Amino acid sequence: MNTTRLSAAACRWTARILGTLLVLSIVLIAVGEGMPNPFTQPISVQVGFLALALVMIGILGGWRWELAGGALSLFGWSLFVVAVMHSPRGLTWFVGALALPGALYVAGAFLRRHDETHHSA
Repeated sequence: MNTTRLSAAACRWTARILGTLLVLSIVLIAVGEGMPNPFTQPISVQVGFLALALVMIGILGGWRWELAGGALSLFGWSLFVVAVMHSPRGLTWFVGALALPGALYVAGAFLRRHDETHHSA
């Protein structure tokens, strides 16, 4: 097994494991704190909920479609950062960690594609 294929697999499985832990954390927090009605919240909070949903869908979708799931997750994360940028808490380590699965999925997809094109030539 070459190093590119091994790196792609490491990215994929790290994204899957870390992403699953993050999604479980978000779900547990939502259940424990009680999910408010998003339609009664200010628009910035609604955008944050939408962005967080996109991040979670992308993380879970990355199990099957790495590049699409990673891109959706990173798009949702970017939207989430804009939504929480002016929050009193600011950007926390958790917000930063939400970007990792998407970035790793995208990196793994590109590494796999690179490996496939160089071995078929």
